[in-house]
Amino acid sequence: MIRKENIKLVDHETIIPLSRLSTEIFKTGQWSPRKPLYREKLSPCREACPVGNDIPGILSCVAKGDFDGALALILHENPLPGICGRVCYHPCQVNCNRIQFDKAVEIRSLERFIADYGQATPQVWTNQKGNQVKVAVIGSGPAGLSAAYFLALFGHKVAIFEARPEPGGVLRYGIPEYRLPREIVKREIDRILGLGIDLVAGERVDTKKLTDIKRKYDYVFLGTGAWVPQRIEASFEHRDTIIYGLDFLSHGDKTGMCEGKKNVVVVGGGDVAVDVARTARRLCDPDAGITMVAPEKEGEFPAIQEGLVEAEQEGIHMIGEYQPIEFIGKEHLKQIKFIKTKVEKDQATRRYRLSPVKGKDRFLDADLAIIAIGQIPDTSVFFESIVDKDSSRVFVDELGSTPLFGFYAGGDVIRQRPAVAYAILSGKRAALSIHLEVNGYEPNRVMTSLKLGKGPSLSISAFVDNRGVDFGKVVGFSELNTLPYRKVEQHHGITLPPEARKTNFREVNRGLEKDAAIDEAGRCFYCGTCIECDLCFLLCPDISIIKEGQRLYSVNKDYCKGCSICAITCPRHVIEMEDGQ
Repeated sequence: MIRKENIKLVDHETIIPLSRLSTEIFKTGQWSPRKPLYREKLSPCREACPVGNDIPGILSCVAKGDFDGALALILHENPLPGICGRVCYHPCQVNCNRIQFDKAVEIRSLERFIADYGQATPQVWTNQKGNQVKVAVIGSGPAGLSAAYFLALFGHKVAIFEARPEPGGVLRYGIPEYRLPREIVKREIDRILGLGIDLVAGERVDTKKLTDIKRKYDYVFLGTGAWVPQRIEASFEHRDTIIYGLDFLSHGDKTGMCEGKKNVVVVGGGDVAVDVARTARRLCDPDAGITMVAPEKEGEFPAIQEGLVEAEQEGIHMIGEYQPIEFIGKEHLKQIKFIKTKVEKDQATRRYRLSPVKGKDRFLDADLAIIAIGQIPDTSVFFESIVDKDSSRVFVDELGSTPLFGFYAGGDVIRQRPAVAYAILSGKRAALSIHLEVNGYEPNRVMTSLKLGKGPSLSISAFVDNRGVDFGKVVGFSELNTLPYRKVEQHHGITLPPEARKTNFREVNRGLEKDAAIDEAGRCFYCGTCIECDLCFLLCPDISIIKEGQRLYSVNKDYCKGCSICAITCPRHVIEMEDGQ
């Protein structure tokens, strides 16, 4: 028997090839030219947002409970989040990628929640202080407030001139409190004025005053809004019981014009008409009939859908495809005669026209008629050289500049969608244009680089602090990896029941609770935005994904084989593969 101690051991180094070097000498990255590219992109919700909010970034803060950080992010792009969170028509939600998975994220409700719960103060962009100028802002509606806000953030000296006793324009005088409480308007305006902006209230401006102002200020922004009602083509025997929409919203609760009225007819189908009808519901006797009549088909009224639904819940009757032609009554209004109407689009002008349908007249009893078919600006206060008489709007170019040097304009005085978000956009655009011009930039080139995809807006924060986001690439649903997600129901805010809101102006929509807001923000896909989930870092078989810092990863191309695992597993399409050299 061979004993163990007698066995001669062989030096394994003499028979087995052995290297004491690291495998780092094997540059496996040379195996494939395809490499991952880490680059944040644009979400479809942000592309659609007229204000340009960084929605994925904002909602990722909310999901982590960082409401202050979320508000600070919003204030980089939007000076009026509490207002937009209540009255915006939310095109972001229509374009939310989550619609193709279950239901859209309640983005507008979350913006409102952030504005109500978050604490943040906008800070002047000290890295942007260059040549500073004095700017006069005429009008304190959403466009004027936006222009003043961003100009002040750039360090310019700003004064707002407002014709009415209090600032806010349509926000204060044209939107009822059941949708937009006055304390919210005041809170948002106070934050803007806190940047050192001067307010001159009760100062109506005309062409003479404009000339005087221009002598004292380097630039002037015109944002006086649209307050002149579109007149209706119909015969009147009297006018004492006929009023126009914004006049009613501004003064209806003070004049007692609804007292004793039994049949109120509102002509129009837009948001102002809905606000008028719902305000009349609250001011009239509970048994009074409130009817909206519009030329569009029922179901196709141009107002925001939720407003129409809430109006119907409050007992407001709606009639489509009719327009008034005669208001009947010798001493007081008794009836209104309507004709059947067909709405047609003129392909040449791209405008809508109304065509009567013979033989289908209709009569409605009415002791008060409120006309809400649109508003136009009072262009008599502007210089003729900047006014388009055909549209009753001010001429502006893509920078918001009028034909008259030093004068910019925005909001409802220019041709654009009559919405608060678009007014904010126009003020932001003009403010940036002025800043670029006085500091030697090429405004058109810079504006193009800040444009958010093919949408209407731009990112002013990208000019101040560019993270390298690719605004030209919009992430589609098919580019997402949705495996980490599960279907979750939307979270909705609390809404007052109809019977609890018909006789008062308490806010109808009460907003999201804290836990619901956090959960709803967690439903967001954060399309195109890195939230540091680390899937790429954890799943890379070659350990070639390197964490460089917050929301920043790089690729070690010496060892990346181009397997695409990181790109395939990235839930948000932040990583994509590209052919290298």
